[in-house]
Amino acid sequence: MADDLGTAALRALDKVLADKPNKVGHDFSEATRCVSAFRDALIMRWRQTRAPADRQRLERANAALSVVVGGQFPISEEPWPHLERAREDLADLVGSAPD
Repeated sequence: MADDLGTAALRALDKVLADKPNKVGHDFSEATRCVSAFRDALIMRWRQTRAPADRQRLERANAALSVVVGGQFPISEEPWPHLERAREDLADLVGSAPD
């Protein structure tokens, strides 16, 4: 389940990064929803196991989610490098999150 949600989050981020919209729109909202759903699955996993590795995955997903939300309302004009790094970090998490 977590891997499916993670894959959906990666696809949504890929769309945002490909389109690089000038303003907040549906693509950013979808990416936020997908990353949040993946993060929620990691929260459930951590609550079940309390394993340090699961906590670390959750912290990384939270950081990526913060970047995605921040990308919708950037302080600087170019949120893209930050979003690309967040996408890479999420890609590392997908497949490492046990279902």
